[in-house]
Amino acid sequence: MKKTTDFTHFGLSRFISRKIIAALIGFSSFILITPSSLASEAGLGLLKGDESKTQGYSLSFGDQIARGSQFHWELSYNKLNDVKVDWNNRSLYFTVDTIEALVSYRQRIKSYNAFTKNLIFEYQAGVSVALTENKFFWPELNETKFFSETGDINGVIGFAIQYKLGKSTSLKLGIKHIPSFSEFDSNSTVHLGFIYRFGTRYNY
Repeated sequence: MKKTTDFTHFGLSRFISRKIIAALIGFSSFILITPSSLASEAGLGLLKGDESKTQGYSLSFGDQIARGSQFHWELSYNKLNDVKVDWNNRSLYFTVDTIEALVSYRQRIKSYNAFTKNLIFEYQAGVSVALTENKFFWPELNETKFFSETGDINGVIGFAIQYKLGKSTSLKLGIKHIPSFSEFDSNSTVHLGFIYRFGTRYNY
């Protein structure tokens, strides 16, 4: 995909990025100041990518879509370091920052077993929005190659398992896959972290 040096385009991308960030902050702030009866959950996790050097972290915030629903929404900020791309017989590494908006369906295991009754399966789908512009200039070719631009939107699918540790905390292990991650091709990450729930609406 050929990129141009249209400054209007870059200005629009930065404007869209600022609008996305402002919307995320405003929406999260609204949720945080609502009464505790509107239960929410926050998460912190470590990320491990396809390549041995690729790793990072994730901060998330979410809630049930409706009272008693098994469907949830989640917003997360994700930072990955040393994301690899092979181009022109070279291996290049970039830092990638994204915001993800996901909808998930959670299935609790019905069992009398002390271990399995605390398991929850989570099926996820949504979009990832790039917050960083990643490019490389080839002096030999006098050409700049863009691998991602601010505002790029890519689809995400995922699967996770939660294990309830206590009334308000869970351990979460999952995998997310972006089939086409801008010009980086596909991208998969393993997530391991903790979820903290607050409020009164949760029944698990």
